Parts: sequence; structure tokens; C-alpha cells
Amino acid sequence: MKETKPTYKVTNEEEHAALLEKVGALMKKGSANVTREEQMHIRAMGEALMAYEEIIYPIPEPSSLEGILEQRMYEMRCENKDLAKTLGISQTDLEMIINGDQKPDVSLLKVIRDRLNIPADFILDHV
Repeated sequence: MKETKPTYKVTNEEEHAALLEKVGALMKKGSANVTREEQMHIRAMGEALMAYEEIIYPIPEPSSLEGILEQRMYEMRCENKDLAKTLGISQTDLEMIINGDQKPDVSLLKVIRDRLNIPADFILDHV
């Protein structure tokens, strides 16, 4: 017998608060003490909460090269040293670029475009 995935939808703050409370109660049981069905409900409730929060609390797109580099580090779940290695530069150079103390040269901008998949027009508009 195939289990059907539970679905939830959040459309207002009251529903959001109530669903958060339900998830919290299930999470308090601890991962070892929840059933497979409860795990499915936790995941479905979490997805509904995230979908609502993305609509209500949008995160603006970065408006600078430094901001997009920080966003990519977050998306890649990496630190400065890892991104610097990906870009082929020193961690110090990357930190100086992110802090606005140094401007990247054209060759580095090409590497940023290619390795981080950042559109060239965004780079040109923000350098």
C-alpha cells in the first residue's frame, strides 16, 4: 500500500502560527520518537511554512557584486577559503573584494561569471 503524502497550505499569519506550533510539538518528541507518518507530516508542514514565508518575507536579490558573492557562498554552503579556491585567488584577495577594499580585475570577473554562473550583464552593471 502506497502512503499518500500529506499536504498543507498556509494563507495567513494565524495558520502560520498554528502550523508552527504543530511542528514544534512533533519536533519536541525527538527524531528517535517520531513515526514515519509523523516525519512525513513534519516535512509537509515545513514545506508549507517555507512557501508562505517566501511570499510574505521575500529576500531581495543582491544589488552588488559583493552581495552576489556572499549569496553564492551561502548557496554553495562554503566559506571564504573554499570560494577563493574555486575562483583561483587567495582568501585575502577575496575578503578584500567582498569588503570593497579591492576591485576585481577583468580576468577574475570572467572566472566569477564562468565558475559561479553569474550573468555577465549583472557583473558589468555592478562593478
